Amino acid sequence: MGGDRRGWATAVLLALALLVSSAPAVAQILSLSSGEFLPEPSMQLPDDADPRWRPVQLPDQWNEPGRAGVESSGWYRFRVETPTDADGPWGLYFLRGAINLAAYFNRSFIGSGGRFEEPMAFNANRPLLFVVPQPLLSDDGHNLVHVYLRGYPHFVVLYPPEVGPLQELRPAYEWRRLLQSDISFGLTALTLVTALFSFTLYLRNRDQSLYLWFALFTACWGVFGANMSVRDLPLPGRYWLALVHSSIDWACALQMIFVHRFLDARRPRIEAAALALAALGTLCNLLGSWWTLRYVGAFFNLLSVLSLVYALAYTYGRRHHSRDAAMLCAGLLLQLLLAVHDYGLAATRSANWYGHSSFLLHFAVPLFLTVLGWRVLDRSLVARRDLEELNLQLETRVAEARRTLEQGFEKRCKLERQQAVLEERERIHRELHEDLGGKLLTLIHAGESEANVELARSALADLREVVIFDPAIAVSLRGTLAEMEAEAQQRTARAGCRLHWAYPEGVDELEVPPLFAFHLARILREAVSNALRHGEAPELRVDFRLGGGNLHMRVADTGCGFEHSRPGIGMRGMCARTELLRGRIQWKQGEYGGTIVELQAALPGLDVGHDPIRSVLMP
Repeated sequence: MGGDRRGWATAVLLALALLVSSAPAVAQILSLSSGEFLPEPSMQLPDDADPRWRPVQLPDQWNEPGRAGVESSGWYRFRVETPTDADGPWGLYFLRGAINLAAYFNRSFIGSGGRFEEPMAFNANRPLLFVVPQPLLSDDGHNLVHVYLRGYPHFVVLYPPEVGPLQELRPAYEWRRLLQSDISFGLTALTLVTALFSFTLYLRNRDQSLYLWFALFTACWGVFGANMSVRDLPLPGRYWLALVHSSIDWACALQMIFVHRFLDARRPRIEAAALALAALGTLCNLLGSWWTLRYVGAFFNLLSVLSLVYALAYTYGRRHHSRDAAMLCAGLLLQLLLAVHDYGLAATRSANWYGHSSFLLHFAVPLFLTVLGWRVLDRSLVARRDLEELNLQLETRVAEARRTLEQGFEKRCKLERQQAVLEERERIHRELHEDLGGKLLTLIHAGESEANVELARSALADLREVVIFDPAIAVSLRGTLAEMEAEAQQRTARAGCRLHWAYPEGVDELEVPPLFAFHLARILREAVSNALRHGEAPELRVDFRLGGGNLHMRVADTGCGFEHSRPGIGMRGMCARTELLRGRIQWKQGEYGGTIVELQAALPGLDVGHDPIRSVLMP
């Protein structure tokens, strides 16, 4: 939908260039197509009796070398018959003042186009209207009009001036001045602003040569458009005309290169040939004679139009690839048609054609360039938006990659620390096993009393638990209880105590962290030790059951009980380990004597990837 709207907008803007119509027909206007000419460089009004006056028909073209002498100037004289009852001011209207002229009515000065010294006022494309006051009109209706014309060899043509009531001539003059001067000046300014804006884009995006070619191409068309509206030239007319002729050559060459870049293409040889042709034309225009500037320059202009034909053909072949190519093709086609029209108008110099038409290229091209400039800007904004989105995506990916690297580095550091801890633990375990374990075995075999032997066995069991303990590996609860049973069975057997052991249901597939099993085994060992050492129990019963996410352990003996005993280090250690298990422990007197120890500990879930100690100690 957006492309269709731009297409309609382009069509409307380009169609405005074609809104040129002729002035309305009037009844009392006289066309001065016959007169006399006197070659005279002086601006002093000549004598009407001078024998050098000779008849001339308009339009009069100064094509012959030396036609009006070195100064390229001369006088025209016209006889005008006006009504004897004429009322109000009259006017003298020139379609163009090529290059500059001054007018006299009945040998009275009525106006000029401006400065006659170089740089001379440039009225080649500007209409001129001079007011003839009513008192200057002859009473008998016979009037003389003198026109002093100054121009450049091969660049001067005088179209038939018109004489008539001022109110009838003014609409035609205002309309042509609006078309050829005022609108052209505004469009030229718009073109130069577009060129400046595009060049600014290039300065901010040096990698995008498209903006530079568009800026140069647009600036050259701006110089060509200025030829329609500028009167007071910034340099002598010889160099101004060379600049205008050269600007057409450069504009066509640069436009072809811009078309290539706009369509994402490069044709180095063709582009180099077009630039060389423009450079050669510029040298001829600057170094050649007036004849060279007029005709050889026109020939180079015609050759330059071939680059426009090529650009149109190339774009036409790409029109189905994108809407931009279709829009560019339409603009180039309109530009080519109007160029043919303007070239024919300038070549034939037909008074009738020129009087009812106008140059159209300077209308269409600036409007087309403006639309094209907006499209180039839109492409720039879209490209910048896409670039910003890509940069944002890249920054996001870089941030994610950085986080991944940081996490990987953190994991690696953690693994290295864990590996170092494991290696250090292995070293300590090895030293304990080899040194302290050997000494405990010596005490067991050489013990003098059963109490010392039992103490050594207990210490050796504790040492084995410490050596084989690995906090990173979960253990089976069933296996832990079996190991606890085996140890308790050995101890009670040596003490002459009968042991009854009951496993809980549903414990076969349950795993617990190693610290949970470690603390549970230590609590049970201390409870068994208290029953055998202090209670002298002949019978001991250990029961386990599961319920409510907890493990319940009950140790009951038939010994003497703890009525007159006080809590010692062993019981305080059992309480401390119970807190680590997030449980509760209590002692109570058995119904038939002895002591009952009841422990309730929350079964922790082993969260893989977390520290197993935290799994035991924290909820």
